Formats: sequence, C-alpha cells, structure tokens
Amino acid sequence: MTEKDWIQQSQEVIAHLNLLKEMKSKGTSQQEALPACDAAMEKWGPLAEQLGMSHEQHEMLDLAVELGYPDDYQELKRLLLESEAMCENVFKTFALPIHSLLQDLGIEYSFKYRMKSIYSIWRKMRIAHREFDDVYDLFATRIVYKVKEEVAPIALPNAIDAVPGVADIKSQTLQQIDLEKLYCWRIYTVISSLYRIHPDRIRDWITYPKPSGYQALQLTVMGPDCNWIEIQIRSERMDYEAEHGAASHFLYKQETKVK
Repeated sequence: MTEKDWIQQSQEVIAHLNLLKEMKSKGTSQQEALPACDAAMEKWGPLAEQLGMSHEQHEMLDLAVELGYPDDYQELKRLLLESEAMCENVFKTFALPIHSLLQDLGIEYSFKYRMKSIYSIWRKMRIAHREFDDVYDLFATRIVYKVKEEVAPIALPNAIDAVPGVADIKSQTLQQIDLEKLYCWRIYTVISSLYRIHPDRIRDWITYPKPSGYQALQLTVMGPDCNWIEIQIRSERMDYEAEHGAASHFLYKQETKVK
C-alpha cells in the first residue's frame, strides 16, 4: 500500500466515523442509523484495523452498537461497569507470579490489561448465542517486551528445549537465532509453567504473520479464579506496527533512528 492510498483510505474511515458521530448528536433514529452502523461493522471497522487506526476502529464499532442496537449497548455498558473492579483484582493476582519470573530473567517488558470493547463482547454474544456471564474473556492482557540484541539473557539449553519446534537448532549459535522470536517463546514458557493454556486458542502470528503484517503470539490461559484470560505477547516493534498499521514499518524505522 502506498502512502497516497493509506491517506485516502484513512480519510474515508474518519469520514464514516464522523457520520456516526453526527447521527448521535442529531439523535438519529435506530432504523435510520442502522445501514450506516452495519457498514461500519462490515466494511469500515475492518479497514480501520488494517490501517492501524485502532482508536478510530474501537470508537466507530462501539458507536455502531450504540446507534444500531441501543438496548444491547446500554445493558452491556452497565454489565461491564459492574465487572471492571473484579477484572482489575483478577489481573493483579494473575500478573504477580509472571512479573516475578520475568524480572528474574532480566527481561524488560510492560504488562497491562484492558476491558474488551462493547462491540467485541456484543459480537461474541450474537455469533455464539451466549449470555454475558458465558463470555469468559471480558478483559485482555498484553506483554510488550524489549529485545536486547547486545546481550543473550536467555541462552540456556533448557530454554531452547522448551521452545516448540527448535530442538533441532541447538548446534547453532545464539546470534543465528531470531532473538525477537526467542524472547517471545521464553515468555510463553514462563506463562505455560504457571497457568494452563487453552489448546484451541493459541495463535502464532509471529511465525506466520497476518496478511496485514500483524505479529503477536496470542493465547488464552486459565486464570487464578478459574476464568480464561487472553494474553498477547509482542515485541516493541510488533506493538508499534500493530498500533500504526500499514505505514508503520517505515515509521518505526524512522523513529528508532532518531532515538
């Protein structure tokens, strides 16, 4: 995608977002707003994700639910507000042993959580025909790690053994291994030693990136309260490119040169 294409498509996304905002401010009826809301879900939201316009995407899709399905929106808003304090406490308990082990390994990282968007939960409930109490991943967590290319803090034989699919590369030097992937799988090993991983909910977008270029290791684990918790693991570079979209690879290289 060229810069010109990115600018044109991003302007189209913003125009549709502004259309929904205008409908909300004018008090447009549900019936009248519904076509624009469905277009946001089917076309403009996915395009915003591809372009890396995550903030615009989430705002647009939540607005689409609010305008097109107002009763659902108000009920989910209330339920999420009631659940937020509980989710925060679960995250603190869940994150504590992970923090301890990653710090022992000398890995620099940030570890945060966010409540899922109203649209995300609404969509899961509609597609899977679930009630709110049956949606197990109300919040998602993300570990963003820094790769230290000048050092090898994880050059341990048993660490290599623990990485799926790389037992046959022991004879190679650490410099020949993609450090970015190795850090990621080391973090995975730490998490899997602490929590049970859902075998059907592992997505290796690092080895096999999405067509858009998105990279992350996504998994779901059983938390301390026996609820499933989603985790994204990605490097600083992957995180930047995920947040900034199609033009991000070029922008990331520019910004890292300036630092």
